This record gives sequence, C-alpha cells and structure tokens, in this order.
Amino acid sequence: MNQPKITQDNVHLLLPNKIAQLANRLLQNGKAKDIADALTMIYTSPVYAKLEQEKTKYWWLGINALYQEIKDVI
Repeated sequence: MNQPKITQDNVHLLLPNKIAQLANRLLQNGKAKDIADALTMIYTSPVYAKLEQEKTKYWWLGINALYQEIKDVI
C-alpha cells in the first residue's frame, strides 16, 4: 500500500488535530484562560511557524513534544 507523501502543499492537512490537542493541553495546564487564548498562543508562536513548514518535520512530533516546545516560549 502506498503511503501519501507529506509535502509543503499538504502538510496543513495534518495540523488541525495537533492544534486542537495542543490547545486542550494549554487549557488543562492553566497556560491559557480560554480556547481563543490558547489558539492565539499557538498560531503566533515559533512552534506553529515550524509546524507549518514541512521541511522542519515538526508535523511528525507528538503532542507531548509540541507542548514542551510551546510552553518554553509562551
């Protein structure tokens, strides 16, 4: 079975689930006051800038690694 190749043109398809999980983790750990705050933190962070670039391979990271990265910069 052929696995689809992740490219810059389709990496955005992997992000919604990761962003939702990351926002939930920020809320659970008291780093964000509400969902809008959590999403703003994520979308304005250097972590998101790396996530949306296929070449960084951040899309490969799990939620724990992404959370560790983002909590260090917020």
